[in-house]
Amino acid sequence: MEVLTPRLYVGNLSYDASESDIFDHFAKVAGVKNVEVVRDKGSNSKGFGFVEMQTLEGAQESAKKLHDTDFMGRLLIVNGAKSVGERDGGRDGGPRRDRRDDRPPREDRPERSSEFDYDSGPRNPSYD
Repeated sequence: MEVLTPRLYVGNLSYDASESDIFDHFAKVAGVKNVEVVRDKGSNSKGFGFVEMQTLEGAQESAKKLHDTDFMGRLLIVNGAKSVGERDGGRDGGPRRDRRDDRPPREDRPERSSEFDYDSGPRNPSYD
């Protein structure tokens, strides 16, 4: 992936990697401005984060040198971070949507005479 901003996505991080560990590792290549490890509500690492380098050139060099290299026992994934508009909608790669949008508007739905006005099919003889 092409690196177009100083912000890098860093994936496959060890769950034990701290911001300072990552900062020190990337600082060996170029100047680091900020490191953020993404965490769950319990403050546990989700195994990925973002590193903002001081320059675009530093980010490009870091991605080139550190992608697919060992860091704390795991092979790093280092790519240019996507902006909000470039990200896909979910884990399956498709856009997220509200399933309720598939229903017709309320005024277009047929009315029911009662809450229980439906045919549930033939009764099961074992219940008689």
